[in-house]
Amino acid sequence: MVAGGYAVEVIFSALGLVRDHGRAQMGEQAITWNYTTWLNIAALVLTLALPTRFFRTGGREMLAMMGGAPDDMAGHDHSGHHLAGHHHAGHDHAEHDHAEQKQAG
Repeated sequence: MVAGGYAVEVIFSALGLVRDHGRAQMGEQAITWNYTTWLNIAALVLTLALPTRFFRTGGREMLAMMGGAPDDMAGHDHSGHHLAGHHHAGHDHAEHDHAEQKQAG
């Protein structure tokens, strides 16, 4: 990358495309309050608020309770759960809930 930068400088200088540094002028820029300033402030507030809320509402404990990665669940068996093998396609949930209430009652 450095060699490429030097090559561009040499080529542009040879073609006369580089300005003389003695005539170059820099405009002075002051700090202004514009829409990007307000967007940056809003982003900063969100950056601070979201992790704060996560930790105050028990996010760390929830993640610890979840256990590990999906690979850690290789031997996990769902056969003992109430809805093992339960498929949602093709039936009405309200009808299913009503049937469960009849069985329980």
